Amino acid sequence: MDETSIILCVDDDSTVLSALRSMLSTHFGSELQVEFAESGEEALEIEAELRAQGRELGLVISDFMMPGLRGDELLMQLHELSPNTVKILLTGQSDMSGVKRAINHANLYRFLEKPFLNEDVVLTVRAAIRAYCQERDLVRQNEALRRMNAELEEIVAARTEELLEKNRLLEVLAVTDKLTGLYNRRKLDELLDEELVRAKRYGVSVSIVMLDIDHFKRVNDTYGHGAGDDVLVAIAKLLRDHSREADALGRLGGEEFVIVCRHCDAAASTAAASKLRESIAAHAFPCVGRVTASFGVATCRADDTAAKLLARADAALYRAKAAGRDRVETEHD
Repeated sequence: MDETSIILCVDDDSTVLSALRSMLSTHFGSELQVEFAESGEEALEIEAELRAQGRELGLVISDFMMPGLRGDELLMQLHELSPNTVKILLTGQSDMSGVKRAINHANLYRFLEKPFLNEDVVLTVRAAIRAYCQERDLVRQNEALRRMNAELEEIVAARTEELLEKNRLLEVLAVTDKLTGLYNRRKLDELLDEELVRAKRYGVSVSIVMLDIDHFKRVNDTYGHGAGDDVLVAIAKLLRDHSREADALGRLGGEEFVIVCRHCDAAASTAAASKLRESIAAHAFPCVGRVTASFGVATCRADDTAAKLLARADAALYRAKAAGRDRVETEHD
């Protein structure tokens, strides 16, 4: 028995209320908090006071024939206010229509005929309170399960977002050079294939600028590989700062970089390479000082593949190196 259960007895006959008080006190003692009302209206006031305190009626025992609000009408109103409350109706054999209304509209738990037997009332009250407590426990368990499910859903959603973020990061890492953050060779090859297809289909120009840092081995040998990495990172930033948004920037490996110049002919890509060469030559690299780079430029032809285009740019770059470095060379016809 739940010691917090509250029972309300409603009857306009004070003799009946007195008998119920004595019977419930004898069999349940302090296990129940028992309230009494001599009318349906008073019963509703008591329920309202309890609800205002955040408490709920566990059980209502109401007489059927009462002046004012009848028992079935009271139970129907209480059902609207407190649907979990277990309801018992005390009635005579002639009041079956009220019993039916209470069953259909107030979820009546049981009815007891007058004059009632004390033993029947005790057994019915005990079973009713047990049913109320079980139902309340079930509601609490369901609420706990709902909270657990909500928490699990939040955890799953957070984990899912975490996995998606990791997958996005992995996708970026798969196409990105770890040191400079530019595209890696794999992504550059993919981009070049796509741009060549687009150039042939729509008749647009695409050029590539290949550059190599001059005497980079000397930088590593003199200042250390850490300083060399700093130079590579700084070169990558210069590429970003002096390239168009439409251009794709990548590191081929070592000290070699490539710019894929979309919608850019030979003259425009050569001019862009010259400006970039000047920017690198004018830049003050911490610890290292002045660094230069050599450039080779090639523009897409009708029968080109990515390998052919890169090979011509590489050949132009080789000529720039051979001609004294820190210069831009274009492909030969």
